[in-house]
Amino acid sequence: MSENNTRRRLPAYLVLMIITLIAGLVLGGVYALTKDPIAAREAEDAENARRKVLPIAVSFESMEAPEGLSSLYAGLDAEGNTVGYAAQKTARGYGGEIEVTLGTDIYGNITGLSVGGKNFSETAGLGARSKDEAFTSQFAGKTAPLSVAKGNDERNAHTIDAITSATITSKSVTGAANDIMAALDSVLIPETEGGAQ
Repeated sequence: MSENNTRRRLPAYLVLMIITLIAGLVLGGVYALTKDPIAAREAEDAENARRKVLPIAVSFESMEAPEGLSSLYAGLDAEGNTVGYAAQKTARGYGGEIEVTLGTDIYGNITGLSVGGKNFSETAGLGARSKDEAFTSQFAGKTAPLSVAKGNDERNAHTIDAITSATITSKSVTGAANDIMAALDSVLIPETEGGAQ
């Protein structure tokens, strides 16, 4: 009886194996067809983020990124002169990874900041508001180090207002901005040579 049951089950196992094989081949085919368009879209998104945070640049040239940064680009004017830098760092927010792209002029004045990334999963209506212009626009024109203020905290020229009920996300983004600026310290022109005071 036991030998009979084994013979009856063998075709079921074989069918399951064939189904698994076919499913694997289909998934592999779909991946092969979509990986290049996905990579192209991610590259386009990264380029758009650089243009947004460093609008004075007409083109970007890849540089070796210092430790801790995901990428670093020199922003160039029409003559090929460096007018600033766009760097990206992945920070850990409340809901997961946050890609922070920051632009700065050659003297260390922040020109813009963009938040997002393919794995961005901050809470809708709370941490997800870190992508909003109302939050990101606070960084433009400031210099590091930056700090986060909430409620009645004292504010100054280096303060970023926290998103209500999303202090963790606000601190993560601001911390990433500070890390980027610290990493760029070696390529920036010192303030005494014409930078912001």
